[in-house]
Amino acid sequence: MPDRQGLKPARIFLALWPDTALRTRLATAGGKLHQSLDGRPTRPDTIHLTLVFIGNLARSRLIELGQALHSVSAAGFGTVFDQAECWRHNRIGFLAPSQPPEALFRLVSMLEAQLDQMAIPFDRRPYMPHITLIRQAHCPSENQAAEFDCEPIKWPAKDFVLVESVASPAGASYRIVERYPLL
Repeated sequence: MPDRQGLKPARIFLALWPDTALRTRLATAGGKLHQSLDGRPTRPDTIHLTLVFIGNLARSRLIELGQALHSVSAAGFGTVFDQAECWRHNRIGFLAPSQPPEALFRLVSMLEAQLDQMAIPFDRRPYMPHITLIRQAHCPSENQAAEFDCEPIKWPAKDFVLVESVASPAGASYRIVERYPLL
């Protein structure tokens, strides 16, 4: 639906975005998980770690948000994704860290505080870091044992990105609006 300026709102989120080598490793892990769960693998060019999902935002606020995010000052960190899992409620196969670093949660809290300060609504569910690799997965039932091989993958977070999700008949594509360095 158009906003007052006649422009469709931007559908946006904040994320960690993998470099090419990391994206390749994650896509390979997704291929292995697909062998166990079937479903639809995430396209390699869309693999990411969501930090905060914002959703629809008037385009008139997108520039303001982009500028405000430069004030977020957080340290870089590393996260090891070493657990492959499947959520039956939404049929998602994903990788998660068994020990997520406190720095990841601090970054998410800083981003949420910036959004609150700007009165920008966002998804307020408790943060559960995960990388979606399979959609429409055939997750095992509660009675079945679920064992998925997962070679640990280290993700060195050096920056975060503001991303716009653009819908198309071929599925959503993601456009990085701006990149923000971590210290």
